[in-house]
Amino acid sequence: MRPFPLLAAAVLLLASLPAPAEDAPLDAALKSFEAGEYAKAAEAAAKVAADDPLYAKSRYLRGESLLALGDPAGAEKEFLAGLERKPESQALQAGLGRALLAGGQHEKALVPLQKAVKSDGKDPVARRALGECLLALQRTAEGRKELEQAVKLDPKDPLAARSLAEFLLRMGEAEAAGRVAEGLAKADPRSAMAPFLRGLALDRQGKSKEAIAAYEDALEKDPRFLDAHKNLAILCIADNPSYTDGERTRKALDHFGKYFELGGKDEELKSTYETIKSFMGGNRGK
Repeated sequence: MRPFPLLAAAVLLLASLPAPAEDAPLDAALKSFEAGEYAKAAEAAAKVAADDPLYAKSRYLRGESLLALGDPAGAEKEFLAGLERKPESQALQAGLGRALLAGGQHEKALVPLQKAVKSDGKDPVARRALGECLLALQRTAEGRKELEQAVKLDPKDPLAARSLAEFLLRMGEAEAAGRVAEGLAKADPRSAMAPFLRGLALDRQGKSKEAIAAYEDALEKDPRFLDAHKNLAILCIADNPSYTDGERTRKALDHFGKYFELGGKDEELKSTYETIKSFMGGNRGK
């Protein structure tokens, strides 16, 4: 998948501050972030001193890096430090809201996210986060509206499309979720998320053969797509409880294996994986 996206409004924050020298810590941090090396980016951004005019910018970048590393509490502290220096920053407000949202603090996340969207209603990432926050607070109609707006603002954003499609599936609107997938595919034909979402919608409609093909399409576009490996493996055994379909069983084993090789952590699935391996091993030569 592509590197963790910076907020569109971050462009305003970066433009409002002096450009760093080529060898400055912030320049190194930005290059590492863009390369997907988030730990290195966080470490480099931390070197910017509190009296540096680029301090707020460095806190934003460090916060984004920590969010990408799965540390919302650490990210929250960085965004708050940046806001102390630059309280009007839309990017920092949105970052704070997304950190709080990632940490499960939905009520607290709502205020900075609403501020960010009010400041820049054309920022699709902030709108997506606000939509997800509203859904978590059971404000369904408002959340759906924000997610739809996020997809409209950036039709190529895979995360916005996924949030909207998964919401629609929870609401029992599989065909609508399929249309979200097709919209993403049209906007970005190279997107691995588009066929993945198509697979989710087809699976919900009971079209397992077509769903398997869609997940395989996603993996052709991104062989490291963890959830595509997981869903494909599960689907290959869902209608094959006794493992009588050898082809599907072997395919399930292959994708379960890829899922865990790539860092998958689902312990229940690991138990299923070991059971299938044991079964297939005991039936060799029969």
